[in-house]
Parts: sequence; C-alpha cells; structure tokens
Amino acid sequence: MMKGVIDYLTGPTLNAKILRDNFVFKIVPMLNPDGVIIGNTRCSLAGVDLNRQWLEPSRKHHPTVYYIKQHIKKLQEERDMFLYCDLHGHSRKKNVFQYGCSGKINDRLKERIFPALMEKNCDIFSFADCSFIVQKAKESTARVVAWKEMGIT
Repeated sequence: MMKGVIDYLTGPTLNAKILRDNFVFKIVPMLNPDGVIIGNTRCSLAGVDLNRQWLEPSRKHHPTVYYIKQHIKKLQEERDMFLYCDLHGHSRKKNVFQYGCSGKINDRLKERIFPALMEKNCDIFSFADCSFIVQKAKESTARVVAWKEMGIT
C-alpha cells in the first residue's frame, strides 16, 4: 500500500504534480520493521502493539514511535500540519476506510472531508465503514494522540 502511495506521489500525473506543488509529504514507509520481518504485522519483535504506545513511548522499548513523535513535534514548529494519516491493516474489519476523531461540532465536517473525497474518487473506499468516535481504549493510538496532543486532524 505504501509503495503505491509513494509511486503515485512521485509519478508524472498532473494531480501528483499539483499535490507536490502544494504540500510537503513526510512519509514513514514502515514503523514496525522488526515485527514484520518475523511475520507479525501488528506487534513489534518484543510483542508490543506499537499503535498503543503513542501517549508515552519509550525511547528504549518503542524507538520508532518515540522518534516519529519527536519528529512530528519538530515539524510543527516549522509549519502547519494539514493532515496526519496512519495507514495500516485492521485486525478484524475488512474494506478500505478511515478512523478519525470527533471534536467540537464545528470541526466535525473538517475531519470528514478527506474520507468523503476518497469515497468520491476511489471505488474501493467506503465512507459508511468510517468511524470518528474516540473510545477510551484508543486514547494511546497514533490517530488520537496526533489529534488530542498535537492538534492534527
């Protein structure tokens, strides 16, 4: 999936050029290489679900999460961050969809623009399967920490 994103963004199409001309993309192709190399796409080599470590990642035990979080904070000092996407497979759900974070009523439309555009332009994307609810059990995930702590949609 990430190779497709990179190939598209670096490709010759007019839409890709417009995106490159208007946005800066910071891409981390894989956050869990040590887990993936042994066939575990969800957990690290230590058996830790890295997407549950974003509140207080340990530099020693979750170095990829720790350093990416530090990098995002540094980038925010230099420029506004328009969108944060954490792309990964779901353990139970099928289809292509998005999880977001519902905030104030005025912001609820803002977070739904990207998935609405995705559904309009991509036959395999399902807006109906999207969810914008933040459950207590998800408060340490990348999307919720990026939203609550760093103020990123």
